[in-house]
Amino acid sequence: MGSTRFVKAMCAVVLFNGSLYLSLKEEAIAGEKDDLAKKYTEDLRKSKDAKVRVTALQELGSLAQIKKSLAKDALPDIYKALEDKDAGVRAAAAETLGKADEPYEKAGSVLVKLLKDDKEEGVKIGAAKGLAAMGTSAKDSLPALREIQKANAGDKKSKLGAAVKTAITSISGAKK
Repeated sequence: MGSTRFVKAMCAVVLFNGSLYLSLKEEAIAGEKDDLAKKYTEDLRKSKDAKVRVTALQELGSLAQIKKSLAKDALPDIYKALEDKDAGVRAAAAETLGKADEPYEKAGSVLVKLLKDDKEEGVKIGAAKGLAAMGTSAKDSLPALREIQKANAGDKKSKLGAAVKTAITSISGAKK
């Protein structure tokens, strides 16, 4: 009889702890993500190393896809990174900007300008990926994307052509 009571008491404790864990798990994970966003924002803001800034931008982009507000504090630094001398940083910033849920009216023209004017293909690819991440809200960028697609039509191995094609598909809402 005593062992039955003990087993029931232990089951009650396990059940209580399990339900407590499940109810607090989201808050704990959200706190971790906030801490990560702050760390990557600081890395982007203060690091002199381009690789560190690229990693910070990529991680901020990933976090923004989970919860848009996680990249909000980093937005001024993301815009600043679009003008970085390092092409890898500019490319990562362009893609991250698209993932950060900035309105097209604010970010779209910047990404289209990079897509058209930057000398580095990697930056153009990052801008195309950023526009693709914006989805249907970036419809005004379709003429510029189609122009670049036409210019790259002959090159089947063009990474830029593939990125632009993906962006057009994403923005126009067409199924792949």
